[in-house]
Amino acid sequence: MKRLTLIVLGVLAVAALGFLSSIVTRGFQEVAETEAELRRLGAEKQELEARIEELEATLQALENDPRAVEALARRELGWIAPGEQVILLITPTPEPTPLSLTEPTPTPILAIPD
Repeated sequence: MKRLTLIVLGVLAVAALGFLSSIVTRGFQEVAETEAELRRLGAEKQELEARIEELEATLQALENDPRAVEALARRELGWIAPGEQVILLITPTPEPTPLSLTEPTPTPILAIPD
């Protein structure tokens, strides 16, 4: 009987140690995940701060330099100066092939009339 009691206590002790070990392991995993997230957020913060500096420099240039306003209007809005001509280069595209014989042929978004 004494031997059975010792075996039962031993099994309970091993089970308790296994349970505690899983709790501790999970805690270490959470710490590692949190540290990785902290590093990722730090890198994202640096990228955002660099973007803020870039936008502030652009704003400063737009407030003080008319050439910057012109460059932005040309680049972002596609504006041209009076007297300039725009040349559009059009590349012909082949007719789309149907995906299957049962589905209709797709219609192009933009087609140039013949």
